[in-house]
Amino acid sequence: MFNVWINKQVEDSIGDRRFEQNLVVFNLFDKNNKSNVKTDVEQLWRRFGFQSLSNISEDLLIIAISVFCADKRIPRKDTFDNWTRNITLHLPVLEVEKWINVKAKLEETLGFLSGDKWTIKFRKSENKFRANKKNTKNKLIDKARFNSVSLFSGGLDSFCGALTLLDRRENTCFVGFREYNLLTSRQNELFDEIDKAYPSVSKELILFNVNPLSPLKVDGEKARLGVESSSRSRSFLFLAGAVAIASILGNRTPVYIPENGFIGINVPLTDSRNGSCSTRTTHPIFLKSLNQILQEVGLNHTIQNFYWDKSKGQIVAEHKDKTVFKKNAPRTLSCSHPCLSRYDKIKPPCNCGYCYPCLIRRASFLAVGTDKTVYNSKYKLNAEFILKYNNLQGKASDLKALLFSIRRYLKHKDDADYIRALLVRQGALSYDKLIAYERLYHQSMKELIEMIKQEDAKNGGGLLDYLGIGDKEHAQLS
Repeated sequence: MFNVWINKQVEDSIGDRRFEQNLVVFNLFDKNNKSNVKTDVEQLWRRFGFQSLSNISEDLLIIAISVFCADKRIPRKDTFDNWTRNITLHLPVLEVEKWINVKAKLEETLGFLSGDKWTIKFRKSENKFRANKKNTKNKLIDKARFNSVSLFSGGLDSFCGALTLLDRRENTCFVGFREYNLLTSRQNELFDEIDKAYPSVSKELILFNVNPLSPLKVDGEKARLGVESSSRSRSFLFLAGAVAIASILGNRTPVYIPENGFIGINVPLTDSRNGSCSTRTTHPIFLKSLNQILQEVGLNHTIQNFYWDKSKGQIVAEHKDKTVFKKNAPRTLSCSHPCLSRYDKIKPPCNCGYCYPCLIRRASFLAVGTDKTVYNSKYKLNAEFILKYNNLQGKASDLKALLFSIRRYLKHKDDADYIRALLVRQGALSYDKLIAYERLYHQSMKELIEMIKQEDAKNGGGLLDYLGIGDKEHAQLS
């Protein structure tokens, strides 16, 4: 059981706003039917024939599950700025002294990732989580066959990451999150195609799920707080699952999280997106902090992103001639909402084509040739699309933000100090990293500009004109 204190904004009868502190409870019992957190996370160790994880690996996983549940079930709309929450977690752990020693660092790291104020209060636990059974259903995985772990989401970057690792002949255990059934099917289909393309390299795919139901009040009634859609801490849960597997495979087994560096460095598209509205999953500050925490608690596994200095177009270019890539890359899912296509009577999952991840995806394919991805055909990237969906959270919000970013880039692209200031907006970088990210930023912006040019020509124009880009800026696009 873990408890969550939250500060919730309320309004009294005369319209004055104040904050009241609420305690909610999540039960993570061994018996799933008595828990309000539904999970099959025990598959991470039972698939290898283990009854439990090491104490410190289990602690990390329980912490990540707890953070994810709080993140998912505490709406941001109840806060003073509609984003930043004050969350206090009371967590049971087995190695309590080790976690107390890194408490401040962990709170800071989670705050950087999600944009919230986290306070964690650890208490001693003696109970191992679901350590009462062995795997009797599935064929056991031989841990001796593997030397690395990598995240596998079903997205384009993780798909390419798998090809890169198998090209290197790294025997890799891939781990993914079963967010919904249609995604699970796509993940398995893509992995099966990869498996057939690399028959002589050992590989395995393990999927797990964590689904927090309504938290409970102290009296046992449902708190009915609603659901938060942003879930910025989800990547922490994915990585904790990957580290759990790495701890089974052996000391110093590396964990990979393949993602293009342009997304990783997380330059805000607009000033209003300077906070957590953009992901910080593979930002170098987050990965460095998390790796330091792992080392300090005795988990000797380093989380690495070997695509940190590559644009998405450069990643695609590395694999564009492979048969397995040409056949399956169009079926990967980059979209931030791949199931919303059902409202347009298009069978999900489907890349929408207009969210920020999809826009970067479009640009990456055009950098090497034709994009054969099937996007939601109802929407065309043009000025009419922007005008029709011109509300704050509307379908055109990411495209509008990207156009603003392009306009800003064209104005300042020769000003190195300005570009570098954008790159360190989230936090300081070493000089070598800053220079590498500067080159990467220019490359990625060129890919996006080329995509906008082609969409403009194909769909009736007006994208660049919409933001008042004049003849001088148009000339720079030639």
